[in-house]
Amino acid sequence: MENNDHFVNLKHRMKLGRIIGTLIVLGALVTGTLVWRINYQHPRTNDAMVRANIVGIAPQVSGRIVELHVEDNQYVKQGDLLYMIDPRPYQAKLAQARAELLVAEKEVDSRRASSGSAELAIERLEHQRAAAEAEVNRIEAEDEYLHSYLEQLKPLAEKQYVTADQLKQARSKYAASRAELADARAKELSARSAIEEAKSDSRRAVSLIAQVGNVNARIEAARAVVAAAELDVEYCSVLAPFDAYVTNLNTREGEYARIGTQMFALVDDRHWYAIANFKETYLQSIKPGQEAEVFLVGYPGKRYQGVVTGIGWANYPDNTKQQGVLPEVQRTLNWVILASRFPVRIEIHERDPEHPLRMGMTAFVTVLDRPADIPGVFPASEKGAGKAQIPQ
Repeated sequence: MENNDHFVNLKHRMKLGRIIGTLIVLGALVTGTLVWRINYQHPRTNDAMVRANIVGIAPQVSGRIVELHVEDNQYVKQGDLLYMIDPRPYQAKLAQARAELLVAEKEVDSRRASSGSAELAIERLEHQRAAAEAEVNRIEAEDEYLHSYLEQLKPLAEKQYVTADQLKQARSKYAASRAELADARAKELSARSAIEEAKSDSRRAVSLIAQVGNVNARIEAARAVVAAAELDVEYCSVLAPFDAYVTNLNTREGEYARIGTQMFALVDDRHWYAIANFKETYLQSIKPGQEAEVFLVGYPGKRYQGVVTGIGWANYPDNTKQQGVLPEVQRTLNWVILASRFPVRIEIHERDPEHPLRMGMTAFVTVLDRPADIPGVFPASEKGAGKAQIPQ
């Protein structure tokens, strides 16, 4: 009887063990399925970092710094004066450029007046040429008459119908007419030459004026020099282009600043991001416009609301090498294949003065399976479950 009871108890224990084992396996499967579902519905990563846009501040003119209005790590507003370069050399160049502009304007006015005088001179010479031409025509007509009269007297003088004195007088008048005609023609030719010379001078004066339509090239060139000099004077005062934090400032007054050489950097405070590296297996669950939660290691328990704004399109493979023009492929067999990671940009829209964001802070990011609900960023009419609201 005792053996029978022992066998029944053993049978019950074995049955209970099977049930417990089955429940453990089912629990593991259910837990694994839930974990897998949660990971793909709400992808998360601890490979993230806070980022902001960094702009190096470099002068556009060279010179010695005479005023420095900021300190390292100082917060500045857009338009605040950061530092000033000695403006005196550029102010002198500006004064010289303005003086040259005045000279150019006066010279152009003078040449315009000269051009007007040349036109009047050409008009006067045209009248003189016309008078000379009329005189030539008159003398030619008289010369033709005297020549004809002389030819008529010659046969009459041979027959002694006219005296020798009459013939001699006709010849003298014809000779005087020929001389007068030559002189008139010379005067007409001189008038024509004077007109051509006056026209050439007028064209030269017009070219020196450099007028093209309503624009005078000389004056515009001088104005461009003045504008460039004014810009150089303006560039002596370096202003903050946006709200930002000064960082890596290691200079003081007296330092010589050179064009294009960065003096320090500004951390753009307008936009803060978390750059989270997600495995490529999670990318199908991440879309621009989805809400994200950002936790920072430096602020335990503090949650920042963010929105996915883009997913990286490229990732440099670390197992590809190239020798010359041919790729180098190693003779290895990978039993474990690691998924590549792609950067996902998440813009952080919350600000907390007691918990300021700093570039480089370590972050934990979770992307939620719902569109972001941030006023002014994603209008309610554009929201859709899981749909991208920002083009990648």
